[in-house]
Amino acid sequence: MSTTTQQITVQQTESVKNCRLSGSDTPTSTLHSTTSPPSLRSDVPESLPSEASDKTTVQLDKPSLLLRVRRTAWSLFVKYWFLLGLGLMFGLAWAFPQVGKTDGSVQAQYSVKWGAVVVIFLLSGLALDVKVMLKNIIRWRLHLTVQIINFIVLPFFAYGIVRFFIAVHANIDPIVYQGWIIALSTSTTVSSNSVMTRSAGGNDSAAVVNAAIGNILGIFISPALMTIFGDDSVLFPPGSARGKPDYTHILFQLGLTVLVPLIVGQVIRYFFPDIVKKLAQKLKFSIINSIALLIMVWSVVCDGVATRAFYSLSAVDIVAIIFVDIGLYLVACAFCILVARLPWPFTRWDEPAWLEKWRFSREDAVAIMYCGATKTVSMGIPLINVLYSSTSSGVVGVLSLPLLLYHISQLFLGNFQVPFLKKWIQHGKEEDNMTLDGSQADAADNISLPSYATRRRTTGPE
Repeated sequence: MSTTTQQITVQQTESVKNCRLSGSDTPTSTLHSTTSPPSLRSDVPESLPSEASDKTTVQLDKPSLLLRVRRTAWSLFVKYWFLLGLGLMFGLAWAFPQVGKTDGSVQAQYSVKWGAVVVIFLLSGLALDVKVMLKNIIRWRLHLTVQIINFIVLPFFAYGIVRFFIAVHANIDPIVYQGWIIALSTSTTVSSNSVMTRSAGGNDSAAVVNAAIGNILGIFISPALMTIFGDDSVLFPPGSARGKPDYTHILFQLGLTVLVPLIVGQVIRYFFPDIVKKLAQKLKFSIINSIALLIMVWSVVCDGVATRAFYSLSAVDIVAIIFVDIGLYLVACAFCILVARLPWPFTRWDEPAWLEKWRFSREDAVAIMYCGATKTVSMGIPLINVLYSSTSSGVVGVLSLPLLLYHISQLFLGNFQVPFLKKWIQHGKEEDNMTLDGSQADAADNISLPSYATRRRTTGPE
C-alpha cells in the first residue's frame, strides 16, 4: 500500500472514532470518503447501524412470525381436517336435512348408502398391498389376539357396562344402550388404524392385514353378535326396535357393497400395481375415502334430523354417550397394551419362559392397540341399515350416534397418543441397544490375554 493510501486510511479511521465518541451519525471529515477512488473507499470501516436499519430488521422479522403461524395452522388443519369435516357435515345436515335424507333430493338410499360404501371399500382394496398381506398373514398369534379383543372382549365388556346402567336405573334412553352394543360389535377401522400405527412407528403392515381380516369377518360375526344380544329382553324389551338378522339378505347386501369392491380392488392392484400406486398418489385415494365416509355420515345425520329422532335424546344422553365412548376406548387401549406386553408383578419368583415368548414387540403392541380398540363407521352404518331396514330411518340415525361419537373419540385420542407411543417405542430401542452394548462388553471382558506360566525348577534328591 502506498504512503498516500495509508494516510487516507488513518484519517478516515480517526474520523470514525471521533464520530463514535461524539455520538454524531456522520464523521467529522468526509473529504476522502467522497473523493477517493472506489479501491480506496473499500478500505474504510463501515459506520454503526442506524435506526432505519433496526426498523428494517424488525419489519423483516414480522413475515417470519406470520409464516410460522400459517405453517402451524396448516399442519393442524392437515392433522384434524376430518374432525372439522365431521363438524361441517353435522351442521349441514342440521340446516338442510331434506337434501341427504332417505328419499330426499339426492336419493341417499342409493347414491350414498350404496355408492359411498362401494367407493370406500373399492379404494380400500386398491390400497391394500397383496405382498404385504401375504407376508404378514402367517402371524396368526397377532391376528388372533386382535380379533378376539375386537369381536369378543369389547362387545361383552360393553354389554356388562350397559347391564350395569340398567341395574342402577340410570336416566339414559334405552335406544342409547342398543347403540353402544351395536357400536362395539362392529369390526376395526379400514384405514385410520394403520395410519396412526405408522405415525407412531408401529407395525403398520400388521395393522393393514388386521383391518382387512376384521372387515371381512365382520360381515359374519357382527350380525351373529347382534342375534346373541338381541335375545336379551332387558336390553331389547318387547316392542322396541330390534334388528332382524336375515343372513341371506345381510350376506347379499354386505357382500355387494363391502366384499365384492374389496376383492375387485385387490385384483386390480395385483395385475396393475404400478398404475394403482401412481393413481393413489396423484388422486389422493385416502382423502377420497375419507370424503366418502363424511358423505355417509352426513346422510345418516340427515335422516335423524328429518325424522326428529335426535330430538328424543336429552342432554344427559348426549353427555353419557360422549364420556362412555371415551372411557370405553381408553379402557380398550389399556387392555390391548396389557395383553400384548404382559408384565410379571412377582419379584420374588423368576419370570417364566412362556411369558417372554408370549410378549409382542412394542411395534406389534401399538398395532394391536389401534386395531383392537378402534371401531369402523364405514362397516357399522351399512350393518345398521341392513339390520334395521324395516324400521324408521330416524331410528337408524339414533342407533348410529354412539358409533359416530366413538369414531370421533378414537380419531382425536388416537392422534393424541401418537407422540407418546413413538417415544415409548424409541425408549425400547434405546434399552435394547444398551443391553446389546452391555452384553458385548461382558463378552469382551471374558476374553483374557494369553498367560504364560513359569515352570518352577525343582531339584530331586541327589
